[in-house]
Amino acid sequence: MTLSFGRTLILAAGAAILASSALAIAVMGGPGDQRLARMDLRRTHDLDRIETEMNRYWPKHQRLPADLTELASQPGLSLVVADPLTGATYRYLPGAARAYRLCARFDTDSGQRDAARRSESASSEEWRHPVGEFCFDREVPSNL
Repeated sequence: MTLSFGRTLILAAGAAILASSALAIAVMGGPGDQRLARMDLRRTHDLDRIETEMNRYWPKHQRLPADLTELASQPGLSLVVADPLTGATYRYLPGAARAYRLCARFDTDSGQRDAARRSESASSEEWRHPVGEFCFDREVPSNL
């Protein structure tokens, strides 16, 4: 039984579409993986904002806040200090002088995610994390 040229072309195009879709899902992950990656990006964005507010808090008070609630309760400040999925407050561990740690639980490995997307920005490097609980060591710059 001989297939017509048009039918063969349609079958070949369909196979190519299926193959490229499967490859895209293998590289980028499915919808569930994408949702987890977006949640992790949100977490790193939240931690970045917390770091920014720490740098603004220091010059006014000459100390680190006792906890994230104290930082977030400053007048006029709207700061997210809790995980967008679980609602648990991010961990904050004040250290000596200007040093502190910010911790969150991540669902994806940002190194694998960035490699799959081939995007290596400075911010993605700064907030690179593995799967699971991870803490970032930070310090308020001394020139503030």
